[in-house]
Amino acid sequence: MTDLAPVTVRPEPIAPPPPSPPARRLGRRGWRDTRLLLGVLLVLVSVVVGARLFATADRTGSWVVARTDLPAGHVVTADDLTTTRAQLDDDTVHRYYPGSRIDELVGGTLARPVSAGELIGGADFAGEDAPATRLVPIIVKAGRLPELSPGDRVDVYVFQSAGAGAITGTGGDQPDQQPQAPAGGGTEVLVLHDVEYVSQERIATGDRSITLRVPVDAAIRAVAASQSERVDVVKLEPDGRGGVGEPGPTAVPGYGPR
Repeated sequence: MTDLAPVTVRPEPIAPPPPSPPARRLGRRGWRDTRLLLGVLLVLVSVVVGARLFATADRTGSWVVARTDLPAGHVVTADDLTTTRAQLDDDTVHRYYPGSRIDELVGGTLARPVSAGELIGGADFAGEDAPATRLVPIIVKAGRLPELSPGDRVDVYVFQSAGAGAITGTGGDQPDQQPQAPAGGGTEVLVLHDVEYVSQERIATGDRSITLRVPVDAAIRAVAASQSERVDVVKLEPDGRGGVGEPGPTAVPGYGPR
């Protein structure tokens, strides 16, 4: 038998590792880097927008407003006014009174009706040449008063029974010539034309006591009307130009109280 000689296995040579790449130092990002410039721009825009919003919010101020509905011709009192916070633009800020001037408005006469919560401006007041007026209460029986709001314009008629003393109409100092009344009747007379309705209250009998603002020379007619057996109030509806037209006949035959 032939003996087998052992075979010697030689290990394969191991390749040496590749050399390391040369080290590079990280450079500083330059000021001209696009992303850096974009970030700076966004910060600047945010600052400008924030400053603008802050300046706009700072425009909110205190302004004078009406506490309740006020009719034209009303003489303003301290209880009629209050203040509110509001932000006005450049076109309207000069039209209205700031809260710091509220005391200056007391005693002024309104040239137009003002609603509750409405801002008060210089155009709302009558000038120094506005005529004087009087507030007169008149008793009106139930059912003879239309639906009215402060500031409405009305005519006032009264019924005068035959033989009663005449109430001067709207035509002047002398009583209007009255047409002949039917037997047992009287005359319906227009005593106040185009006067302002201010307010009303219910009295114990169910009738109404209305307050009218009238010219000084018409106050006596308003007082006399309140003593009449019958008072009728007619609401005037303005035309397209705001006028209410002529008063029409100031006296016609009537048929007695109803």
